[in-house]
Amino acid sequence: MFDALCRLYAFNQHYCHSLLSDVPEEKTAFQPSPGINTPAWILGHLAICTDFAARILGGPIACPRDWHQRFGPGSTPGASAEPAPPMRELVAAYDAGHERVTSLLPGADSAALAQPHNVDILSGTPIRTVGELLAHLMTTHESMHLGQFSMWRRMMGHSPLF
Repeated sequence: MFDALCRLYAFNQHYCHSLLSDVPEEKTAFQPSPGINTPAWILGHLAICTDFAARILGGPIACPRDWHQRFGPGSTPGASAEPAPPMRELVAAYDAGHERVTSLLPGADSAALAQPHNVDILSGTPIRTVGELLAHLMTTHESMHLGQFSMWRRMMGHSPLF
């Protein structure tokens, strides 16, 4: 099970790098339409989500604390008066987070993963356990945001990757 989960997580990471491959830094905080998540916000959000996944697995938080507010659930791209961190910093945090989560996964406590999660936004969904929440963070949640990045690319005139 963990092998397949890690492979899907690695696929998402590879896809993310493909999405970034031809996007200039100066465009990564641009919103082509109100309410559209920008590449900078998406990468910051996915980076802090590696902290959430690592915490589930008993690991530490590694992203700067202010990123958790700036890129956390309910945050808005461009709402901060500060410019977005450079993409190299966001990508490095995302990549390091992926590596951290993947390295922690083999030591996961199966009893802890079987416990009910306490994430209000997911109440009433088929995601019921901590383990299912972890799998969601590593696959469907990340894929959803990468789909937003793909849409942003198309709105900006970039060609589709698939």
